[in-house]
Amino acid sequence: MKLDYGSGRQPKEGFLTSDFCGAPGYDFYIKDYKVLGAEDHSFDVIHCRNVIHHIPEKDLHLLFSEFNRLLKKDGQLIISEPRKESHLQNLILDIIWYRFLVFDDKIMIPNEYVDYKQYLSDFEMISTVDEYSNEIIICTKRTYKEIQYEKFTENLNRCHSSFCVAGM
Repeated sequence: MKLDYGSGRQPKEGFLTSDFCGAPGYDFYIKDYKVLGAEDHSFDVIHCRNVIHHIPEKDLHLLFSEFNRLLKKDGQLIISEPRKESHLQNLILDIIWYRFLVFDDKIMIPNEYVDYKQYLSDFEMISTVDEYSNEIIICTKRTYKEIQYEKFTENLNRCHSSFCVAGM
């Protein structure tokens, strides 16, 4: 199964739909970043287009935890978000669209660019492509073993560095 997370007004063809508004036309309702009714590890692909920059940075760990919960072991996460250098242009477009054209004041419009990639710790970036003002990132879900090995290696290097400095 494939999920379009935060489908909005332009759902991705061939994907199950989900959105925060809970309109009856969507397959799933998103509440507190959780896709209600979706089972754990049930999706092969999650597509998330122009959603992440509307989520407060303090909540990004919740969003990526939900992606981790929903994706199958070998699942892919496809993210399309405005690049940092396009932030101002995107900000202006978001203000025009959400505040003047569709009058949706529930959508958060970020004043500052947030590097969401730092929250991808449970994922491995496979490819990155620039498309217009967006960056499209394809990630795969990392296994628990890979994450634990990385943490072990980091701790080992930290201990080794401390030992070398202390031993000098």
